[in-house]
Amino acid sequence: MKDVIIIGAGIAGLSAGFELYKNNIDFQILEPENRVGGNIETLKIGDYLIESGPNTFSSLSKETMELIKELDIEDLLQEANPKAKKRYVYQNSQLMPVPSSLKELIKTDILSKDAKMMLLEELFIKKEEKEETVQDFVERRFGREVLKNFIQPYLNGMFAGDVQKLSANAVFPKLKELEAKYRSIVCGMFLSSKFRSSFKELTLYSFIDGMETLSNAIYHKLKNKITLGAKDIEISRAKDFFIVNFKVNNKTINYTTNSILFAMPTYAMSEFAYLLPKNYASEITQIEYSPIATVVHAIDKSTVEACHGMPLDGFGFLCTKEAHRKLLGTIWTSSIFPNRAPSDKILLTSYIGGALNKKITDQSEEEIASLTAKEVAETMQISDVNSLETVYIKVHKNAIPQYNLGHIEKVKHIEELMDKNYGLFFTGNYLSGISINDTVKASRKATEKIILYLNKFVRKQETLVT
Repeated sequence: MKDVIIIGAGIAGLSAGFELYKNNIDFQILEPENRVGGNIETLKIGDYLIESGPNTFSSLSKETMELIKELDIEDLLQEANPKAKKRYVYQNSQLMPVPSSLKELIKTDILSKDAKMMLLEELFIKKEEKEETVQDFVERRFGREVLKNFIQPYLNGMFAGDVQKLSANAVFPKLKELEAKYRSIVCGMFLSSKFRSSFKELTLYSFIDGMETLSNAIYHKLKNKITLGAKDIEISRAKDFFIVNFKVNNKTINYTTNSILFAMPTYAMSEFAYLLPKNYASEITQIEYSPIATVVHAIDKSTVEACHGMPLDGFGFLCTKEAHRKLLGTIWTSSIFPNRAPSDKILLTSYIGGALNKKITDQSEEEIASLTAKEVAETMQISDVNSLETVYIKVHKNAIPQYNLGHIEKVKHIEELMDKNYGLFFTGNYLSGISINDTVKASRKATEKIILYLNKFVRKQETLVT
């Protein structure tokens, strides 16, 4: 009898397994694919090191940094180039630097004088306690220009979402807390030491051999506790435990277990909805995901510098919403991590699609690569689109969970379900944050609930039997 069966070996399942391992809990991770890591995937293609999924994490990622220390892989960390901190927004047919200080905000042309005045007027706008969309929240407090030129591009990079549907309470909880406490967000930013500390000087990290270093390190630690290629997983409930059947290389294997931890995207959980009470099943399985294509291009450094008249000096750019544009943004990968490409080349990682361009998944990879190259060339003023060599493309049909209106209530219900002692638990980036660190944090929280459940009910019953 296992204590826990974990379904999924992405970073959610792996980090949960590591927590259980540290607490001497008997578990097994079942992963349908033949690799671990989920969306964390690093590839070596020719002379290029490419990330299909997440590219970086920050020094403020407390739980992730603790995990790295416990795995003893700190020496494999790679710090992002400190000269590549500038962010740009593509607006009005030009790349414009995002202001990083009050002085730069006053001088920036991203906002008009009227929009800047509205930032001062925010001090006098009354707070709103009900849940509202990002669009309603930002327009009410800061105006349409801030929404269009700052927030929409930012959310292109984070959620690839629709500001008319995303919940401000779920996406910007810290800003809503400032509004609730200080009435004015601008005022709260200055008065809240907690808020200011969350934006202190941070460092971006990856690993020398890419982000997959993290998931591979956990895999090697837990190798005997992970079953890859687990197909046709079936779960049935007995009186007070679960029976799990699956196949590996067409051979049937089964386990009995005290609890199940689902560490998989919600759309993949629909086949297990019969295990959930009816009033919870739809809330969990119907969370929307946005599609994104990752497209990686390489180009001669001399070509880019000739077009720009200077080297690329930043992290990359995000695009404002325009009817004809499908490109969400581009990371200047080799500017951030110079070892990812030969010294005479520039590596660009672009993202296209999102909640407003779902039909991107209807196009072929060749069409997506061509469209992305065209829009990257346009935004970066590269005269010859053919100078962009397509190195890699991957279409993620269900890339990022959307924290739309009602999301916080859904998460409360999922937490409630985990506390009902059914032996069913959940973790993933669809709960309270989409970053790697948010996911690691969610997995820690889930394992704490599992251990409490095991100690309170299972161990107690075992003691009574003996």
